[in-house]
Amino acid sequence: MKTTLIPFCLTVDDVGYEGYSTEGHLLRLLDFCATQRLKATLFAVPLAQGISFTERSGYVAILKDAINAGHEIGQHGLEHDRFEFGIPPEMVLALPHEGPARERLRNHRGGIEKELQIEILRGKLLRGRNILEKALCASIRGFRSPCLSVCDNLFHALEQEHFLYDSSRYMQPAGWDLLNRGTAVPHPITRKIFDALQYAGTLRTLPLTAEYTWYLKQSMFDATLQLAKHDFDSCLKAGIPFIPICHVSPIQEGGDNHGFKLYEELLKYARERAALHNLELRAMTLSEVCRVLPALWPGRKKEDEA
Repeated sequence: MKTTLIPFCLTVDDVGYEGYSTEGHLLRLLDFCATQRLKATLFAVPLAQGISFTERSGYVAILKDAINAGHEIGQHGLEHDRFEFGIPPEMVLALPHEGPARERLRNHRGGIEKELQIEILRGKLLRGRNILEKALCASIRGFRSPCLSVCDNLFHALEQEHFLYDSSRYMQPAGWDLLNRGTAVPHPITRKIFDALQYAGTLRTLPLTAEYTWYLKQSMFDATLQLAKHDFDSCLKAGIPFIPICHVSPIQEGGDNHGFKLYEELLKYARERAALHNLELRAMTLSEVCRVLPALWPGRKKEDEA
């Protein structure tokens, strides 16, 4: 499909999840988005630390304002358990803080996989969605699994629960290679790979590229920015949405605002590259991508775009 635009879709994980999110950090992140003319898709945890989102009045007020400002809220699991919707990829399990998860998988894989039945997953999806919709008085149309944990049954369950899209797949493992080893060789991002990740049913798959700002330090800034530029250029060439991921607090806690600085430089670069190719760089939510780029998913029913 030949388009006249390249979607830039910032996504934010762990909204409401203690240790990786605070109300103050969320407000600061939204202020940054306003300054940079960004729209974000914010994935909120419905039952973080056992507390329903309906009881988080501060977060609820912030997210209602965010919706009014043009942002979108998606569902981020149920309780943010590593294995509630699948098994994380190796690159995530290799992160230093995931030691307990690695041990749990070694000792309890059978029990974990037994819980990944479609009806069990549908129950978790429905419970989490109901919590968020009741709290925010807004429709929840998108999903991202905690720690990018997936299984085949998850996508069937999402379709049966009539979610519009999932964004739990990824396209650039090198982002996590940088976190784990300090060096990385970028993997190719192509339209063929994007198409291969699509679910065969009515559910859209909107794979993210990578996490570029996880407690970003000065020592890793240049290498990480180069990777982000590589990924943007690859998405531009392939004619697919650029969907980076960040986390509410880690983008701000690497020191000296390196996370925000990376996005400032990346956005400047992206706008210049889009203009060079006579394309419009457009900040979009993931639902908006589904609506304005239906040709990416041939055979979809028109009512699905509403």
